[in-house]
Amino acid sequence: MLQAKLVAPEKISLENVEIPTPGENEVLVKVKVCGICGSDIHSYKGKHPFVHPPIVLGHEFSGVIHRVGDGVKNFSPGDRVVVEPNIVCGKCYNCLHGRYNICTNLKVIGCVGYDGAFSEYIVVPENKVLKLPDGISFDDAALVEPLAVAVHAVRKSGQKIGDRVLILGAGTIGLLTLQVANLAGAREVIITDLLSYRLEKAKNLGADKVINPELEDLVELIHKEYGKEGIDLIYDCVGVDKTISQAIQIARKGTRIMVVGVPEEKIKIDLSLIQDRELEIIGSLMYIREDFIEAIDLVQKEKIKADSFVTHHFKLKDIEKAFRLVTEGKEKILKVLIQVTD
Repeated sequence: MLQAKLVAPEKISLENVEIPTPGENEVLVKVKVCGICGSDIHSYKGKHPFVHPPIVLGHEFSGVIHRVGDGVKNFSPGDRVVVEPNIVCGKCYNCLHGRYNICTNLKVIGCVGYDGAFSEYIVVPENKVLKLPDGISFDDAALVEPLAVAVHAVRKSGQKIGDRVLILGAGTIGLLTLQVANLAGAREVIITDLLSYRLEKAKNLGADKVINPELEDLVELIHKEYGKEGIDLIYDCVGVDKTISQAIQIARKGTRIMVVGVPEEKIKIDLSLIQDRELEIIGSLMYIREDFIEAIDLVQKEKIKADSFVTHHFKLKDIEKAFRLVTEGKEKILKVLIQVTD
C-alpha cells in the first residue's frame, strides 16, 4: 500500500509498505478521504509542539471497513465509517472521570505516537470507529472530526442562549465554531480574520459582523461598538500572541476565553490582567464520543454546511503539492481534502 510519511520538516516521502493486519478488537480501514488540518500544517512546518517526524499524518478521515480482527462484533467489511482518533489508556484519572480526551497517556492517530490516515489502509481499535449514516458522502464525513472540535469547544465553554460571542480566526475551526455557536443560541457572533475571502465565507455562514484586524483596531472597534462589557464569550481559534492579547484586552471582568487554536510557539500573556479581572483562559483540545456523535448528526441533518468548506482536492501521490499550496497561501483555501483511494 502507499503511505505518505513526514520524514523531516517540509519533506514528505511516499512509501510502499505492507498492508497491516488487524489484531484482536481492531479493524482495518481502507481510507477514502482525509483532510489536511491546521495541526497537520504546524507539523509539516516543524512547529507543532507535540508532533515529531517520522510520522504519517492525517486524522480527519473517512473510509470503509476492509477487514476485521478477532473479537470484532459491531463492524463488517463494507461498512462506511469515520474514526475518533484519540487513543486512550482508559485507566488514568481523566479517563476514569469522563475526560479521556486529555488522557495522561494520550495518543492521537496521525499526531502523537500513532501513524495516521495519509495511507491507503490503517488499523484502528474497534471502539474508536463510528458508522456513517446513509447520505453522508466521504468528503462530508472527513469534516466530522474538525466539527467535533467545534462542538466540544462550544459545549465546554458554557455558552448561554443570548450570549454575544467573539471568534478570533475564520479558518475551518473558526467557521465551524461560528455555526455551532449560532446553533447553541448566540445572540450575535462577531468573527475576525486577516483574509477577506474567509470573512466573506463567515458572512455566508451566519456571522453578524466580520472584522479584519489588519484594517481596523480590533480592541478599539469592539469597545466602541459594544462597550467594554459587551462581549460575553471569546473563542480564540488562532492561538498566537496577538490574538490572545486581543482577547484579554477585549474581555470584560470575569469573561471566559476558550483557546481552540494550536499555538506554534510559547505565548506571552499579561498575567496581571488575568488575575486582576478574574479572567478564565480555558484550553479545548479535542472531543469525546458524544461530541463526535453530535457532529455526525449535524452533518446528516445538514445543519452544518460541510461541503461549503472544501476548496481543493488532491490525490495521495500529490500530497506534497497540497501541503505546499496550503503553506504558501497564494490561493483562496479553506479545507483541502486528499483522495486517498478511489
